[in-house]
Amino acid sequence: MSVAGTSEPPQLLYGLTVAADFPLHQDRPAPAGTPVDLTVVDGPPVPATGETPSGEVVLDFGEHPDRWYTAVRRPDGSVLLRVYSVCDIVLSPDLADVTVHLAEGADPGMRAIMTTGTLLALQLYLRGNAVLHASAVEQDGRAIAFVGHSGMGKSTLAALMCSSGARVVSDDVVPVAPADGEPPLVPLGATELRLRPGAEVLAAGFAPGSFRRRVSADQRVVVGLEPPPVPAVPLAAVVLPRPNREDHLGMELLDPKAAVFALMSFPRLMGWRDPAVLGQVLAHTSSLARTVPVLVAHVPWGPPFRDDVAETVWAAVDRYSSRV
Repeated sequence: MSVAGTSEPPQLLYGLTVAADFPLHQDRPAPAGTPVDLTVVDGPPVPATGETPSGEVVLDFGEHPDRWYTAVRRPDGSVLLRVYSVCDIVLSPDLADVTVHLAEGADPGMRAIMTTGTLLALQLYLRGNAVLHASAVEQDGRAIAFVGHSGMGKSTLAALMCSSGARVVSDDVVPVAPADGEPPLVPLGATELRLRPGAEVLAAGFAPGSFRRRVSADQRVVVGLEPPPVPAVPLAAVVLPRPNREDHLGMELLDPKAAVFALMSFPRLMGWRDPAVLGQVLAHTSSLARTVPVLVAHVPWGPPFRDDVAETVWAAVDRYSSRV
């Protein structure tokens, strides 16, 4: 059953069933009758402002004049996330209902970008989940998560792996769930890869008819690819891209301490002040570093891209996964 305003059914994203009254441009419909965890509606526009919203600051990133976002907890228990010059997002105290108020003049397409990225990342953190700033792919029933800040090559490497036979697990937001002594699981998330200029040439490696292509509101080339046929995939490794222009291709295993430090350096949402969230981030990161190999991928950057990158990455995952 869809929310009024769109014919799109609720989507199963990051382990949450999300119903929105505007298109999310995803292709993970929840099975009929699945209870909705989160309902997102489009609210009236608000004036663009650089003012900090009123309330207890739990998240704040950026400094004047380049402020990115601030989240505050208000006296009634609701949370307001202000993404400066883009939108105000209001979460109900139980996190089940959300209203997105675009800033006046913002592109309407930013609603979907904010919802499937920043909003759902915030939801996952506040619900106590482990969250990676990553893009993840699956092949042969196991997943690799490429972790890093924006512009470090996460989506590009994911697309490169998909051009060699992998499938998209998620892009930009990757939650990780423990699985009772087994490898942690990555629930399926965003079905599209958002590629920066230059990386879109990788679409030429996808089989004709196997992908969708569009341009997003923030002018990224967006490629929709086939997902795995299961709701979650075991995580085999975490990989940190290190692009280079020296034609150096190699994989490096980090020791657990270095792995924790590296993973803590790339949160999906930066600037947390909430002690509960900070504590859970450290606990989740420490557990992950002990459970799966964390690798640095030294990758010669394109375009053109070398055709042995995917093979080298999977070989390293095979080699190191037994050591953790």
